[in-house]
Amino acid sequence: MKNVTFYKFDIEPENNLRLDQIISSRLPEYSRSTIKNWINADKILVNGKTCSPKDKVAIKSKIEIEVHPNEEIDITPEDISLDILHEDDDLIIVNKGSGMVTHTAVGNYSGTLQNALLFKYPELKNVPRAGIIHRLDKQTSGLLIIARSLQSHNSLTKQIQNRSITKKYLTITSGILKNINMIDEKIGRHKINRKKMAVTFSGKESISRLKIERRFDKASLIEVELVTGRTHQIRVHLSFIGHPVIGDKLYGFKKSIFSKNIELIKFLESYNGHALHAMSLEFKHPSTKEIFFIESLPPKEFLEIQSLIEKHSYADTN
Repeated sequence: MKNVTFYKFDIEPENNLRLDQIISSRLPEYSRSTIKNWINADKILVNGKTCSPKDKVAIKSKIEIEVHPNEEIDITPEDISLDILHEDDDLIIVNKGSGMVTHTAVGNYSGTLQNALLFKYPELKNVPRAGIIHRLDKQTSGLLIIARSLQSHNSLTKQIQNRSITKKYLTITSGILKNINMIDEKIGRHKINRKKMAVTFSGKESISRLKIERRFDKASLIEVELVTGRTHQIRVHLSFIGHPVIGDKLYGFKKSIFSKNIELIKFLESYNGHALHAMSLEFKHPSTKEIFFIESLPPKEFLEIQSLIEKHSYADTN
Protein backbone atom coordinates (compact mmCIF):
# COMPACT_ATOMS: atom_id res chain seq x y z
CA MET A 1 0.00 0.00 0.00
CA LYS A 2 3.02 2.32 0.12
CA ASN A 3 2.38 3.42 -3.49
CA VAL A 4 -1.19 4.43 -2.77
CA THR A 5 -2.06 8.01 -1.84
CA PHE A 6 -5.20 9.11 -0.05
CA TYR A 7 -7.01 12.42 -0.32
CA LYS A 8 -9.06 13.24 2.75
CA PHE A 9 -11.14 16.39 3.02
CA ASP A 10 -14.56 17.71 4.05
CA ILE A 11 -17.10 19.04 1.57
CA GLU A 12 -20.22 21.14 2.00
CA PRO A 13 -23.48 20.97 -0.03
CA GLU A 14 -23.02 23.23 -3.08
CA ASN A 15 -25.99 24.53 -5.09
CA ASN A 16 -27.51 21.07 -5.56
CA LEU A 17 -24.41 19.82 -7.40
CA ARG A 18 -23.72 16.11 -7.88
CA LEU A 19 -20.94 14.44 -5.92
CA ASP A 20 -18.68 14.04 -8.97
CA GLN A 21 -19.04 17.75 -9.75
CA ILE A 22 -18.12 18.81 -6.22
CA ILE A 23 -15.07 16.52 -6.09
CA SER A 24 -14.01 17.71 -9.56
CA SER A 25 -13.98 21.30 -8.28
CA ARG A 26 -11.70 20.24 -5.41
CA LEU A 27 -9.36 18.12 -7.60
CA PRO A 28 -9.37 19.92 -10.97
CA GLU A 29 -6.21 18.14 -12.15
CA TYR A 30 -8.29 14.98 -12.66
CA SER A 31 -10.95 14.73 -15.37
CA ARG A 32 -14.63 14.25 -14.50
CA SER A 33 -14.52 10.82 -16.16
CA THR A 34 -11.58 9.79 -13.94
CA ILE A 35 -13.50 10.84 -10.84
CA LYS A 36 -16.59 8.93 -12.02
CA ASN A 37 -14.44 5.86 -12.55
CA TRP A 38 -13.09 6.17 -9.01
CA ILE A 39 -16.61 6.38 -7.62
CA ASN A 40 -17.80 3.39 -9.66
CA ALA A 41 -14.74 1.40 -8.54
CA ASP A 42 -15.54 2.21 -4.88
CA LYS A 43 -12.32 4.25 -4.50
CA ILE A 44 -14.28 7.18 -3.09
CA LEU A 45 -16.05 6.95 0.24
CA VAL A 46 -18.49 9.51 1.62
CA ASN A 47 -18.68 9.32 5.40
CA GLY A 48 -17.17 5.83 5.16
CA LYS A 49 -19.69 4.52 2.61
CA THR A 50 -19.56 3.88 -1.13
CA CYS A 51 -21.52 6.20 -3.39
CA SER A 52 -22.74 7.01 -6.90
CA PRO A 53 -21.48 9.85 -9.18
CA LYS A 54 -24.99 11.34 -9.28
CA ASP A 55 -25.44 11.37 -5.51
CA LYS A 56 -26.18 14.79 -4.02
CA VAL A 57 -24.46 16.04 -0.87
CA ALA A 58 -27.11 17.07 1.65
CA ILE A 59 -24.88 17.61 4.68
CA LYS A 60 -21.26 18.35 5.45
CA SER A 61 -19.44 15.13 4.55
CA LYS A 62 -16.01 13.55 4.91
CA ILE A 63 -14.48 12.38 1.61
CA GLU A 64 -11.79 9.70 1.32
CA ILE A 65 -10.19 8.93 -2.05
CA GLU A 66 -7.67 6.23 -2.95
CA VAL A 67 -5.32 7.25 -5.77
CA HIS A 68 -2.66 5.11 -7.43
CA PRO A 69 0.43 6.87 -8.81
CA ASN A 70 0.01 5.47 -12.33
CA GLU A 71 -3.33 7.22 -12.77
CA GLU A 72 -2.68 10.13 -15.11
CA ILE A 73 -3.64 13.67 -14.23
CA ASP A 74 -5.20 15.75 -16.97
CA ILE A 75 -2.83 18.71 -17.14
CA THR A 76 -0.74 19.78 -20.14
CA PRO A 77 2.93 20.39 -19.27
CA GLU A 78 4.03 23.87 -20.38
CA ASP A 79 7.48 25.40 -20.77
CA ILE A 80 7.11 28.29 -18.33
CA SER A 81 10.05 29.87 -16.54
CA LEU A 82 10.24 29.16 -12.80
CA ASP A 83 12.33 30.72 -10.03
CA ILE A 84 13.69 27.65 -8.25
CA LEU A 85 15.46 28.54 -5.00
CA HIS A 86 16.22 24.99 -3.84
CA GLU A 87 15.88 21.41 -5.05
CA ASP A 88 17.01 18.03 -3.81
CA ASP A 89 15.76 14.45 -4.16
CA ASP A 90 12.83 15.08 -1.83
CA LEU A 91 11.54 18.57 -2.50
CA ILE A 92 11.66 21.75 -4.56
CA ILE A 93 11.20 25.31 -3.31
CA VAL A 94 9.63 27.65 -5.87
CA ASN A 95 9.52 31.42 -5.56
CA LYS A 96 6.16 32.10 -7.27
CA GLY A 97 5.62 35.43 -8.94
CA SER A 98 2.53 37.57 -8.50
CA GLY A 99 0.01 36.86 -11.26
CA MET A 100 0.62 33.11 -11.53
CA VAL A 101 -2.15 30.71 -10.47
CA THR A 102 -0.83 27.90 -8.25
CA HIS A 103 -2.80 24.98 -9.67
CA THR A 104 -5.34 24.35 -12.39
CA ALA A 105 -9.00 25.07 -11.80
CA VAL A 106 -12.08 25.98 -13.78
CA GLY A 107 -11.05 28.82 -16.10
CA ASN A 108 -7.32 28.27 -15.42
CA TYR A 109 -6.17 25.20 -17.29
CA SER A 110 -2.90 26.67 -18.58
CA GLY A 111 -0.19 29.05 -17.44
CA THR A 112 -0.29 27.73 -13.88
CA LEU A 113 2.53 26.64 -11.61
CA GLN A 114 1.25 23.07 -12.01
CA ASN A 115 1.62 23.23 -15.80
CA ALA A 116 5.17 24.56 -15.41
CA LEU A 117 6.21 21.95 -12.83
CA LEU A 118 5.02 19.03 -14.96
CA PHE A 119 7.15 20.29 -17.86
CA LYS A 120 10.34 20.81 -15.86
CA TYR A 121 9.82 17.76 -13.60
CA PRO A 122 7.79 15.12 -15.54
CA GLU A 123 8.10 12.64 -12.65
CA LEU A 124 5.72 14.86 -10.63
CA LYS A 125 2.81 13.33 -12.55
CA ASN A 126 3.12 10.47 -10.04
CA VAL A 127 2.65 12.76 -7.03
CA PRO A 128 -0.76 14.23 -6.07
CA ARG A 129 -1.26 17.75 -7.45
CA ALA A 130 2.19 17.59 -9.05
CA GLY A 131 3.70 17.75 -5.55
CA ILE A 132 2.06 21.03 -4.54
CA ILE A 133 1.18 20.67 -0.85
CA HIS A 134 -0.05 24.21 -0.17
CA ARG A 135 -1.05 27.18 -2.29
CA LEU A 136 -0.72 30.92 -2.70
CA ASP A 137 -3.38 33.20 -4.14
CA LYS A 138 -2.77 34.32 -7.73
CA GLN A 139 -1.62 37.81 -6.78
CA THR A 140 0.43 36.70 -3.76
CA SER A 141 4.12 36.13 -4.44
CA GLY A 142 6.57 33.95 -2.57
CA LEU A 143 7.65 30.53 -1.42
CA LEU A 144 5.95 27.20 -2.09
CA ILE A 145 7.09 23.67 -1.18
CA ILE A 146 6.83 20.99 -3.88
CA ALA A 147 7.13 17.31 -2.85
CA ARG A 148 9.06 15.16 -5.34
CA SER A 149 7.89 11.74 -4.12
CA LEU A 150 4.94 10.13 -2.38
CA GLN A 151 7.03 9.68 0.75
CA SER A 152 7.93 13.38 0.85
CA HIS A 153 4.34 14.30 0.03
CA ASN A 154 3.06 12.27 2.98
CA SER A 155 5.65 13.75 5.37
CA LEU A 156 5.07 17.35 4.32
CA THR A 157 1.28 16.99 4.23
CA LYS A 158 1.32 15.68 7.80
CA GLN A 159 3.41 18.70 8.84
CA ILE A 160 0.85 21.00 7.23
CA GLN A 161 -1.96 19.21 9.08
CA ASN A 162 -0.05 19.34 12.38
CA ARG A 163 0.70 23.05 11.89
CA SER A 164 4.41 22.35 12.25
CA ILE A 165 5.42 24.24 9.09
CA THR A 166 6.14 27.87 9.96
CA LYS A 167 4.99 30.24 7.21
CA LYS A 168 5.72 33.95 7.46
CA TYR A 169 4.53 36.69 5.12
CA LEU A 170 5.38 40.33 4.59
CA THR A 171 2.62 42.75 3.71
CA ILE A 172 1.88 46.46 3.49
CA THR A 173 -1.54 47.47 4.77
CA SER A 174 -3.68 50.57 4.52
CA GLY A 175 -3.56 52.84 7.56
CA ILE A 176 -1.45 52.90 10.70
CA LEU A 177 -1.86 49.62 12.57
CA LYS A 178 -2.18 49.88 16.34
CA ASN A 179 -0.40 47.62 18.80
CA ILE A 180 -2.01 44.31 17.87
CA ASN A 181 -0.08 41.05 17.81
CA MET A 182 -2.74 38.47 17.00
CA ILE A 183 -6.03 38.13 15.13
CA ASP A 184 -8.15 35.17 16.24
CA GLU A 185 -11.33 35.25 14.15
CA LYS A 186 -13.10 32.35 12.44
CA ILE A 187 -13.21 32.38 8.64
CA GLY A 188 -15.79 30.86 6.29
CA ARG A 189 -17.27 31.39 2.84
CA HIS A 190 -18.89 34.80 2.27
CA LYS A 191 -22.69 34.42 2.30
CA ILE A 192 -23.26 36.52 -0.83
CA ASN A 193 -20.03 36.67 -2.84
CA ARG A 194 -18.88 33.06 -3.16
CA LYS A 195 -15.48 34.15 -4.47
CA LYS A 196 -14.75 35.74 -1.10
CA MET A 197 -14.12 34.51 2.40
CA ALA A 198 -15.26 36.37 5.51
CA VAL A 199 -15.01 36.43 9.28
CA THR A 200 -18.05 34.48 10.42
CA PHE A 201 -19.23 32.86 13.64
CA SER A 202 -19.78 29.53 11.85
CA GLY A 203 -16.35 29.51 10.17
CA LYS A 204 -13.20 27.55 10.93
CA GLU A 205 -10.64 28.55 13.55
CA SER A 206 -8.23 31.05 12.00
CA ILE A 207 -5.27 32.59 13.80
CA SER A 208 -2.72 35.09 12.46
CA ARG A 209 0.23 36.44 14.47
CA LEU A 210 1.29 40.00 13.62
CA LYS A 211 4.57 41.83 14.07
CA ILE A 212 4.67 45.49 13.08
CA GLU A 213 7.95 46.14 11.26
CA ARG A 214 7.36 49.79 10.42
CA ARG A 215 4.60 52.41 10.45
CA PHE A 216 4.35 55.07 7.77
CA ASP A 217 2.09 58.09 7.41
CA LYS A 218 -0.83 56.12 5.98
CA ALA A 219 0.41 52.53 5.84
CA SER A 220 2.08 49.79 7.87
CA LEU A 221 4.70 47.19 7.00
CA ILE A 222 3.79 43.97 8.81
CA GLU A 223 5.17 40.46 9.23
CA VAL A 224 2.39 37.88 9.55
CA GLU A 225 2.83 34.30 10.75
CA LEU A 226 0.04 31.90 9.89
CA VAL A 227 -0.92 29.62 12.76
CA THR A 228 -3.72 28.20 10.62
CA GLY A 229 -3.89 28.23 6.83
CA ARG A 230 -7.37 29.22 5.70
CA THR A 231 -8.18 30.48 2.22
CA HIS A 232 -7.34 34.23 1.93
CA GLN A 233 -6.66 34.24 5.69
CA ILE A 234 -4.27 37.20 5.91
CA ARG A 235 -6.31 39.28 3.48
CA VAL A 236 -9.57 38.56 5.33
CA HIS A 237 -8.16 39.17 8.80
CA LEU A 238 -6.50 42.47 7.90
CA SER A 239 -9.59 43.68 6.08
CA PHE A 240 -11.72 42.73 9.10
CA ILE A 241 -9.69 45.00 11.40
CA GLY A 242 -9.93 47.85 8.90
CA HIS A 243 -6.46 47.58 7.33
CA PRO A 244 -6.77 45.80 3.96
CA VAL A 245 -3.65 44.79 2.06
CA ILE A 246 -2.60 47.53 -0.36
CA GLY A 247 -3.85 46.69 -3.84
CA ASP A 248 -6.37 44.09 -2.61
CA LYS A 249 -9.59 45.39 -4.16
CA LEU A 250 -11.50 42.19 -3.36
CA TYR A 251 -11.17 42.87 0.37
CA GLY A 252 -11.75 46.59 0.48
CA PHE A 253 -8.57 48.43 -0.47
CA LYS A 254 -9.32 52.01 -1.59
CA LYS A 255 -6.74 54.12 -3.43
CA SER A 256 -8.36 57.26 -2.02
CA ILE A 257 -6.39 56.88 1.23
CA PHE A 258 -3.33 57.88 -0.82
CA SER A 259 -5.07 60.64 -2.80
CA LYS A 260 -2.07 62.98 -2.47
CA ASN A 261 0.44 60.31 -3.51
CA ILE A 262 -0.07 60.55 -7.27
CA GLU A 263 2.95 58.34 -8.07
CA LEU A 264 1.62 55.51 -5.94
CA ILE A 265 -1.89 55.76 -7.37
CA LYS A 266 -0.53 55.64 -10.93
CA PHE A 267 1.60 52.62 -10.07
CA LEU A 268 -1.33 50.76 -8.48
CA GLU A 269 -3.52 51.50 -11.50
CA SER A 270 -0.97 49.79 -13.73
CA TYR A 271 -0.22 46.90 -11.35
CA ASN A 272 -2.81 44.14 -11.09
CA GLY A 273 -1.57 42.75 -7.79
CA HIS A 274 -1.34 43.33 -4.07
CA ALA A 275 1.41 43.82 -1.51
CA LEU A 276 1.56 40.36 0.07
CA HIS A 277 4.64 38.12 -0.10
CA ALA A 278 5.28 34.66 1.40
CA MET A 279 8.79 35.40 2.59
CA SER A 280 9.93 32.39 4.67
CA LEU A 281 9.31 28.72 5.39
CA GLU A 282 10.61 26.52 8.19
CA PHE A 283 9.89 22.80 8.45
CA LYS A 284 11.43 19.39 9.09
CA HIS A 285 13.13 17.97 6.00
CA PRO A 286 11.39 14.70 4.97
CA SER A 287 14.65 12.70 4.74
CA THR A 288 17.25 14.32 6.98
CA LYS A 289 14.68 15.24 9.66
CA GLU A 290 16.71 18.41 10.24
CA ILE A 291 15.09 21.84 10.39
CA PHE A 292 15.02 23.40 6.92
CA PHE A 293 14.71 27.19 6.63
CA ILE A 294 14.49 29.33 3.51
CA GLU A 295 13.49 32.91 2.78
CA SER A 296 13.11 35.21 -0.20
CA LEU A 297 13.03 38.95 -0.79
CA PRO A 298 9.78 40.59 -1.91
CA PRO A 299 9.45 41.16 -5.68
CA LYS A 300 10.24 44.50 -7.30
CA GLU A 301 6.55 45.51 -7.39
CA PHE A 302 6.26 45.11 -3.61
CA LEU A 303 9.45 47.09 -3.08
CA GLU A 304 8.22 49.81 -5.45
CA ILE A 305 5.00 50.20 -3.46
CA GLN A 306 7.03 50.46 -0.25
CA SER A 307 9.43 52.96 -1.78
CA LEU A 308 6.63 55.23 -3.03
CA ILE A 309 4.95 55.13 0.38
CA GLU A 310 8.22 55.99 2.13
CA LYS A 311 8.93 58.77 -0.35
CA HIS A 312 5.60 60.49 0.23
CA SER A 313 5.16 59.84 3.95
CA TYR A 314 5.09 62.99 6.03
CA ALA A 315 6.42 61.05 8.97
CA ASP A 316 7.74 57.61 9.63
CA THR A 317 5.97 56.74 12.87
CA ASN A 318 8.14 53.77 13.76
